[in-house]
Amino acid sequence: MLLCVAMIGSITISSCSKDFLEKPKGGAVTTDTIFHTVRQANYAIAQMYNLCIKGYFPGNDPGNSRPETITDQVYIIHPAYSWAAATINTGTYVTGNMSANGTIDPSFSAHYRGIRQANLVYQNVAMVSDGDEAWKQDVRGQALFCRAMQHYELFRYYGGVPIVSIPLDGTANLRIPRSSVAAVVDSIVSWCDQAANLLPPQRPSTDYGKITRLAALALKSRVLLYAASPKYNTPADMKGIVSAARFNDARDSVLCYPTYDKERWNRAALAAKDVLTNAGQAGVSLYNTGKPLTTGGDNYAMLGDYESVYNVYANQELILVNTETQAPATAGAFEWDRYMSSKLRLNSWGVKNNVPIDFMQLYEKRDGSKFTFAPSGEDLPVYVQSLDLDPRFYQTIAYDGMYYNSQRGQLAYYKAGDGFTAGSLSSSDAGPDGYAFEVYKFVARINNFDDAHFAWPVFRLAEFYLNYAEAINEYSGANGEADQYLNLIRSRAGMPEKHPGGGAAFREAIQLERTIELAYEGHRYNDLNRWLTAHTVLNKQFRGIATTAKRVNNQLKRSWEIVPFINRIYPIRYYYVPFPLNEISKNYLGDGKTWDGQNPGW
Repeated sequence: MLLCVAMIGSITISSCSKDFLEKPKGGAVTTDTIFHTVRQANYAIAQMYNLCIKGYFPGNDPGNSRPETITDQVYIIHPAYSWAAATINTGTYVTGNMSANGTIDPSFSAHYRGIRQANLVYQNVAMVSDGDEAWKQDVRGQALFCRAMQHYELFRYYGGVPIVSIPLDGTANLRIPRSSVAAVVDSIVSWCDQAANLLPPQRPSTDYGKITRLAALALKSRVLLYAASPKYNTPADMKGIVSAARFNDARDSVLCYPTYDKERWNRAALAAKDVLTNAGQAGVSLYNTGKPLTTGGDNYAMLGDYESVYNVYANQELILVNTETQAPATAGAFEWDRYMSSKLRLNSWGVKNNVPIDFMQLYEKRDGSKFTFAPSGEDLPVYVQSLDLDPRFYQTIAYDGMYYNSQRGQLAYYKAGDGFTAGSLSSSDAGPDGYAFEVYKFVARINNFDDAHFAWPVFRLAEFYLNYAEAINEYSGANGEADQYLNLIRSRAGMPEKHPGGGAAFREAIQLERTIELAYEGHRYNDLNRWLTAHTVLNKQFRGIATTAKRVNNQLKRSWEIVPFINRIYPIRYYYVPFPLNEISKNYLGDGKTWDGQNPGW
């Protein structure tokens, strides 16, 4: 394993807790001592990884909720459990009340702490006395990637941001205004290209989790795909959708490109194809053994290929992972996937990650047709199995009456009824609810509830099959090559091929495929926003399924009904997250005169 918690926590060379431009204060630790030997420099490199390559949970803290609580994929009971997602202010976000002092970005300044650390490593690695030139070039490549990664994280929230490529020391009155979207994208792409030229194609198993050449190409692909998308590269017929979130003057350069250019989709297609072309040299390929179905049981041999991708550690589909979750759990701490990402993990206290019907109905049936949940019924598990849904549904979402594993048996989400006591998963601190569907992706199930095999996939190859197909379609229209990469993913999942007959139909198909294939992997927020569909998907009442015990022939059955979850509100201004007011008050983000640099509407 690459990074250990002790290593990450043992150095504090970039505290910067008050201001990302602040110079570190005092102490005996200096860049000269840190970058004197490889052994010492590795502490700084570990800190760079910790700050720049985040895991699943917001703020890299498994004491936080799943990030999907702000999308249509997860509903945690509001307001009773809003505290569980306070790091990303889910409670105010989902009700349309996000403010500049409480956004979905866990920490604006944390991005620049990571960037500063990456810049320190990049600038000072030459001083390491016992490191050969190959090692130094490798470290420079890792630092360039980390710098690019945190600029990407800022870009996806805010649009154009201050570009920082040197380790700012705060000795002068530094003023770094926002750069245009074009400049930020071009900088990230340039750093990825430079990193790719310095990094090796593969790592030994002892260095699993370290950045490779393919990871740099993957970040470039993702950024160019986003940059080509309507939020930033807005077609004329979509400008009206987002005009209320724009200035509609020259300042819009920090929000989008000035004009639509289809060639941006070509750049995105070429970058995605570069990932696919180089995957073989990196030892990366789709995890596909020809087994689309999970066949029951508690061991790896029973897993379908889709479920295996997130259960089999270091499998061949993973390009880059955050290995922090492999670290030993701290006694008494909120551990990976135990409390905040599922209730079923402990079968007692925990935050239930309920799945709205609105999201579940995006899954197709096994024959490729759509379905709609019946409003009520008498035997939920029999009904859910009879739907014969996309196998990925059953490998992602748990439901009342589902056999989970030998320790848990059949899951019991039902409320009390007909003389039966409530199931062990039926209620929360807010009282009984009977909510009957919960995410179990990245929740321990097999191998005696083993948590240690999970590692967060920053990039996996399936994303880039879909990136390529999406970009090709937008650039040249639906064609056989776009179909091929779409259907390679569907085939692995056990779903029939699709051959949409035009650009709009293919766009609908590829957006749906991304939604299902990449569910609960941190993509949904980004996709809804870059497609400019968030204001329709997230502006409605979300509903769920609740079950109640029912006695039929003296047997327990799980009757169900559709119940309301929450009325979601998504104001148009949400397309660009506001900068924190303490940063706005410093008056460096804008022109320093008539504009303070804040995004529109905030």
